[in-house]
Amino acid sequence: MITYTNAQFRSILFGLGYLAQDFAAMGNGFPVSKDNSQLTTIKTVQAIKNFQADYGLQVDGVVGPKTMAKAEEVIKILQYELNVVVKADLPKDHPFYGPRTVAAVKKFAAQYSSEDEGMITGVATLEIRKNLDRVAKQLI
Repeated sequence: MITYTNAQFRSILFGLGYLAQDFAAMGNGFPVSKDNSQLTTIKTVQAIKNFQADYGLQVDGVVGPKTMAKAEEVIKILQYELNVVVKADLPKDHPFYGPRTVAAVKKFAAQYSSEDEGMITGVATLEIRKNLDRVAKQLI
């Protein structure tokens, strides 16, 4: 199992749409975060709780081993489906929400989403993930 840094886990929360877009961070590679501070702000704890609730985990707002393992699983599935659908060539052993995942999500959204191109951020919202899952299952 991967042990994510706070910045890596924050990137997952941003990337999956659990943390609201920080417009100040847009020029700094959003949704990828370099902020390695503690995951203790009210918004961050709520984002962690929402993630935990969505995936049937104990909802405590703490990023423990089970929450990290579930995040790793979710990212691996996301990256696998992006590889199937948009030929993203994301590595199977690198379950992080980094620049290559952002680029692949943008590519998918541009091809399969009804979003205006200017609104495509590289965030794999629940709507985008459901659509990706549907398209991937048709191709597998």
